[in-house]
Amino acid sequence: MKYAAALSLAVAPLAIAKAVHNVYPQHKRSNHLQKVEGAAHIGAGQALNLAGSIALGGTTQVIVIWANPGNNAQTTTLHEQVTVTQTVTAGAEATVIGTETLAGGATTTAAAGAIQTHVVQVGGAAGLVFTPPEVKANVGDMVIFEFMSMNHTATQSTFAEPCKAMEGGMDSGFQANPNNTVAPPPQVAMQVMTTEPLWFYCKQNGHCGKGMTFSINPTADKTQAMFQAMAIQQNGEGAGSAITGNATASASAPAAPAATETGAIAIPDGVSMGQGTIENGACVCAVTCSTGSFPAVAAQGIGAFGGIAGALPASMMETV
Repeated sequence: MKYAAALSLAVAPLAIAKAVHNVYPQHKRSNHLQKVEGAAHIGAGQALNLAGSIALGGTTQVIVIWANPGNNAQTTTLHEQVTVTQTVTAGAEATVIGTETLAGGATTTAAAGAIQTHVVQVGGAAGLVFTPPEVKANVGDMVIFEFMSMNHTATQSTFAEPCKAMEGGMDSGFQANPNNTVAPPPQVAMQVMTTEPLWFYCKQNGHCGKGMTFSINPTADKTQAMFQAMAIQQNGEGAGSAITGNATASASAPAAPAATETGAIAIPDGVSMGQGTIENGACVCAVTCSTGSFPAVAAQGIGAFGGIAGALPASMMETV
């Protein structure tokens, strides 16, 4: 707080010009791809056989920093982590920047601030999902993908084509973890170098079409929900998986009871009529079930709707 107060009093707000740069060493270097524990040198766009093949990509949106196949194996460093800085210009008077005093009108470069590390779990107990499904990341932040069961990827795509690998984009390659038997799990770490939205999916057969997508810095115009919905629409079979919370009725679902000649719905045997009201365009109803209406404990709600032991599909729930 003392440093922030001193800086705000010493520098006029309109006299400070800050710009975030992707700062790379200005001198020629040959060690930007490190060789760690016998790992081979690789370049942008090439692949490394590391429990799958990792495509580093040719864009500057993300930089793949390191990868680890799990099970306490050695970590392979693929690129050096970039130090993100900001340019600070003092006003007419000398200004204290950290431990240095900046002369009036002078310009210096300072670290932009502490970076954050976002850990994203791919698959696992949560199902065919990325957890969390989206993150907000600043330039320089790290994103670490942890690959759980069974065999997934984190593949960069575009908003318009969620399930198609972006040309020159990052791709973790398949990272197998059968029944979560690889512990610690395989990991791939990348550094975010843009504030623009970034889009990813799992390219395992059928997974993206069931909504297995992930985004960094989605916007109000291009949300993660829209991205996931397009993945299902373009590559699914008309329905998302139940685990994604967007399952819809399938073609095999039982047909609704037929109407009688009087227009009333025929009530199946053993079913009692309940009562309901319409509130905010949604049906709010209450029914009374006997103990025999619930499935056996071993069934865990399979085929049941509602009740303590039952399960109500997310698509039938009202969001409040």
